[in-house]
Amino acid sequence: MSRRSYVSVLDDVLTPLGFRRTGKRWSRVVGDMLEEIDLQVSSVAGTTANLWTSDLATQELLREAIPWKRPLGIIQEGQRIGELMCGRDIWWKNEPNGPAELAEALRVYAPRYFEGRRRLEDQAKFLGRGTQKWSWTPGRIYLALTLYRMGEVDEARRALSNPPKSEVGTWKEQADSVRSWLGCGSGGETRQES
Repeated sequence: MSRRSYVSVLDDVLTPLGFRRTGKRWSRVVGDMLEEIDLQVSSVAGTTANLWTSDLATQELLREAIPWKRPLGIIQEGQRIGELMCGRDIWWKNEPNGPAELAEALRVYAPRYFEGRRRLEDQAKFLGRGTQKWSWTPGRIYLALTLYRMGEVDEARRALSNPPKSEVGTWKEQADSVRSWLGCGSGGETRQES
């Protein structure tokens, strides 16, 4: 009997969960969330899986707030399966049980991971809600738009205030565009929530 591939074993686990495969990537949409799992293969390290989420409604607001930027580099939040299992990176290499072990890890850990990123409150927390320090501009933009969706417009505006002086170029322009869209622009009218 021949050994089954990672793709076929993961298909058996992920298809009943509503995922559809394209190549080595499985995806599904739950509410506003695009949830994806990709198989990463390295000739040196072996095989592992990455889990990704992106909020489609926030992406639409991003397109509205930065209409001049096409195509947009949509931010996804990701995690390796090993980090979810035990806090460290795990790769399976030439192991007969590797496909089954990886599939079982995804069956156990993926649902909890995805469920923990669907609520706007969870997304805002992950993106740094409540912190004044900018970690990276794309995440700060997403935080502001997530807070806006939550109805926290003043907090969304504050999230984009005081960008680092070192921020230049296209990220600064994109943050300025979102600030303006939120009604933070100098002398502009305050944006009315829909």
